[in-house]
Amino acid sequence: MMVNWNRISILLGLLWFGSLIQASSVLTESIDDSVSWKNAHYSRTIDLSKSYVKELDIIDIVNTGDKPQDEYYFIVNDGFDSIPQLSLISFAIFNSITPTEVLHDEIIPHKLFKVKFPTPIAPNSNVELKITYVYTNVLEPLPAKIGMEQVQTLLYRGNKFPYSAYASDDYSLIFSGIAKGQEMELLVENIDELNITPDLPELKPEVEGKTLKYGPLFDEISPLTLSPMGLLYEHNRPLTFVHNLNRSIWIPASDVDQLSIEEYYELTNNGAQLNTGFSRVDWLKGRFQGTRNHFALSHLEIPTSYSKFANYYFSDLVGVISTHQFIKDYLILQPRFPIFGEWKYNFTLGWNENLGEFLHQVNQVEDEYILKVPILNAIRDVTYNNTYLNIYLPENSQFINVSSPIDIKSITVNNELSYLDVAKGHTKVTLHFQDLFDDASRLNVLIKFKYTKLDYISKIAKISGFVFIALISYYGLSLIDLSITDKKKRSTPPASAQSSAPSSASS
Repeated sequence: MMVNWNRISILLGLLWFGSLIQASSVLTESIDDSVSWKNAHYSRTIDLSKSYVKELDIIDIVNTGDKPQDEYYFIVNDGFDSIPQLSLISFAIFNSITPTEVLHDEIIPHKLFKVKFPTPIAPNSNVELKITYVYTNVLEPLPAKIGMEQVQTLLYRGNKFPYSAYASDDYSLIFSGIAKGQEMELLVENIDELNITPDLPELKPEVEGKTLKYGPLFDEISPLTLSPMGLLYEHNRPLTFVHNLNRSIWIPASDVDQLSIEEYYELTNNGAQLNTGFSRVDWLKGRFQGTRNHFALSHLEIPTSYSKFANYYFSDLVGVISTHQFIKDYLILQPRFPIFGEWKYNFTLGWNENLGEFLHQVNQVEDEYILKVPILNAIRDVTYNNTYLNIYLPENSQFINVSSPIDIKSITVNNELSYLDVAKGHTKVTLHFQDLFDDASRLNVLIKFKYTKLDYISKIAKISGFVFIALISYYGLSLIDLSITDKKKRSTPPASAQSSAPSSASS
C-alpha cells in the first residue's frame, strides 16, 4: 500500500461555519466543569471494510480530581460535521477480561454523551472504557464516475486527533479493512472560524498488512483538538443502500405451524457511476457477473441454511426472478441487471419459518404470547434508511407492548383485512427504525399480545355463519322463478292437442 500526501480544498459557506461555532459553544457549555479526567491512553480503530464505518475507541481514563467520580463525558470524534448522525453506539468498561455494559445519556444528539459508571472511581485511579459506534452515509466515491473495468476508490473524512473533552497523553489511530490508500489533507477556508488546532505534533503513518497505523503519539493532546483529514482508499464493492424496507411477519390464527415472512426492498447503489452508457456485451466480456470484487451490485448474499429458505420466492415488479441459487451457506439473489451508482431497484423476498422457533406462551399467564423476531434479515453489507417491521397478529388479538434493544422512531397499531377476516382484520403493529446496518439482524424485538380461545372460536363461528347464510341465500334464490314467459300461456294446451282429441274419440 502506497501512502501519498495530497490535498483537497473544500469550500464551506459562512452559514455552515456559523452553525459549527454555535454547536461547539453548546458542546462545551453542556459539559460539567467539576468532572476532572485525563485520557492516559486513547486508541481509535476505524473499520473501512464495509459500506459503512465502524469505530472502536478504547480509552484508559484517570481520575485527576480530589474526590470519587462516576460520570465521564464522551464526544464523538468529529468536530466539523463529518459524522451527520450515528446508527448505533454502545459503552462498556473492562472488568477483568469481560467488558460490562454501562449506562449513558445522550446530552446532544449524535455528538455528546454522559457515561454513568456503576461505582465511583477513586482519585488517581483509572478505568478502561470501550466505545463502539457506527455511522452510515459518510463514504463517497472519488472520482464519482469511472469505467466498468476501473477500480472504485472511496473518500473517508474525519478528525485525525481525538476530539475529547479531556487532555490525552498517549494516542494512536488505526484504519483497518483497506488494501491500498493514501491520506489527503483537507484544507478548509476560514480556519480560525472552524477552530482548527494549530501547531500539532507530527503523526506519522505505518503500513501493517491491511491496516494503516498512526502513532502511538506520546505528546500531550489538548481537549477538543481538531485536524480534518481525508483517506482515499480502494474499495471495489457496491455501497448497497436500502431507502425503504417493508418487512412483514404474519402469525397464523389456526394450528398451522408456519410463520410467513415477506420483505419488500427499495434499494440503490451509492457507489461510483458509469462514465459511459451501460453495455451488456462489455459486462459479459469482462466476466464481472461472477466476481464479488466489483463496484456494481450484481448479487445479494444472505447467510443461511437451505432448510430455512426451503419455501421461498424472489420477484420484482416484472415477475418471478429465476436467477438465485445456494452456494455453500449462502443464498445468492441476482437482480435482472447489475446496479451501478445511483441506479435503483426494487424486489420482494418471501419465505416460511417454523412458528415454534419464534412464538412462545408467557409462563403461568393464560392466553398471552411473546413473539421474538430479528429486526432485519441478514443480507450482507447493506445499510438502511427506513425500516418498517410489520407484525400481523391474529384477528381479534390484543397488542400489549413491545421491547427493542435499539430506539424505535414510531409505533403504529391498526387493523388490516386479509383472507378470511370477518371483522376488523389482523391487528397490525408497525415499528419504524432508521439508520440501520446489516449487523442489526443479530438484534431481536419482543412483541407481547393476548389471544384467547374465545377469539379463535368466535372467528370460526362468524365464518361458519357467513357460509351458512350464503348457502341458505343460494337455496332461496333457486326457488324463485325468474323466467320471463307468461304463466297463462304456459298453462293453456297447444291448439294441435285440442283438435286431435275429438278425432280420436270418433275413430
